[in-house]
Amino acid sequence: MRKVSLVLFALCLFVSCSDKHKLPGDILPQEKMQAVLWSMINAGEFLNAYVLKDSVDTLVQRSKVYGQVFQIHHITKSQFDKSYAYYRQHPALMKVVLDSLSKRQNYDIEQRRVRKDSIHSKIIKAKGAQ
Repeated sequence: MRKVSLVLFALCLFVSCSDKHKLPGDILPQEKMQAVLWSMINAGEFLNAYVLKDSVDTLVQRSKVYGQVFQIHHITKSQFDKSYAYYRQHPALMKVVLDSLSKRQNYDIEQRRVRKDSIHSKIIKAKGAQ
């Protein structure tokens, strides 16, 4: 009898802990949220660097570009807004999403540095061969 109650207790503990991090059905999963945020960050960089310099109506331009991000990821603005609000209310989950974006950015920076170094060394070798 004692073993049965111990097993039941362990099962209840497992179920209660596993549901703690389960997202509601209408919230974007972490991987999808990471991908959407990454695209939005890149879209924001594009807007700031190229579009908004020459644009009078920044709100329309932002809406258009971010709308394209939502289309690419097959979500709506409403889904994104609701998911973003959910993650903001759950800092532990948001930390995981933001940490992954930080790692991705660092990886991209390192890859650009490696490519730049590789191109630079090829140029130097080509000049030396002349």
